[in-house]
Amino acid sequence: MLPPDSSANENIRIKTLQSLNVLDTPAEERLDRITQIAANMFDVPIALVSLVDSERQWFKSCIGLEVSETARDISFCGHAILSDKAFVVNNTLDDSRFADNPLVTGEPFIRFYAGIPLAHENGERLGTLCIIDTKPRDFSTDDIALLRELAVLVELELVHKINYTMDEVTGLSNKAGFKLLAPVSLKVCQKLNLKVSVVYLFMKGLLSIQHDTEKYNDFLRSAAKVFKTNFRATDLIAHYDENGFVALVSNANKANTQVKIDSLVKQLNQLSYTKGNELQVEFITGVIDSSPFCDIDELIFNAFLKLHEQLS
Repeated sequence: MLPPDSSANENIRIKTLQSLNVLDTPAEERLDRITQIAANMFDVPIALVSLVDSERQWFKSCIGLEVSETARDISFCGHAILSDKAFVVNNTLDDSRFADNPLVTGEPFIRFYAGIPLAHENGERLGTLCIIDTKPRDFSTDDIALLRELAVLVELELVHKINYTMDEVTGLSNKAGFKLLAPVSLKVCQKLNLKVSVVYLFMKGLLSIQHDTEKYNDFLRSAAKVFKTNFRATDLIAHYDENGFVALVSNANKANTQVKIDSLVKQLNQLSYTKGNELQVEFITGVIDSSPFCDIDELIFNAFLKLHEQLS
């Protein structure tokens, strides 16, 4: 086994990592969505946002592992951050650096690893977005390009602290966040040859209580929770605007999605009732299905058209 070297500017790198104030903080849905997309895109059991500390690699986002960190001297990500290129190990058993690594010979029995370094704006590489499989596999230049697109999103969300992509009230993506993630989700569906559905949920009458900020926000949070529980981790959902929510549903057609939406609307109607009879909110949906090769703006526009058909 070959432990990873330290970077050329290790002290600066560690100080930069610490300046983000993210080590040992709770998981965040905005990052978990990206790792979930990565796991789905490449059909792997494990996807991580791994930050390489002085003596450990710590997972800010973790799909498929129950541990939150491992020692740096056995980490694959410790090797990956030594270059700005993708770090790919197609078969760990054929690589003398990793064949006897305890993460290879024992849980989680890594056989394949691909990681893209996450760089701070000062150039220091702080960790990776990586995917792991328990069987050897090939990884093409197109695959690397797709994983790098996801890594850029992680940098925007985490390293560069872009915070305009989240809706503060609901904790879901907002319109800007949806527009960032949706094209990548569509590429997943293109790669896997999956159909997609798009849903726009219009909350007619909600703005009538917008003057009562506490009541308005309370209802939005409750509605967002119901909206979220009706979709899968691989679906992309957002509080798109003040009137409603949007969902990009992968591997689903309109008929299947409509069944889900009918149940969702029923739950939301019950929620509206429990929040008080004075709260008169009507839930109207526009649902379409499409090829994943459509532009996301076109998909949203078509969902709006369907919604207007319901309103007219």
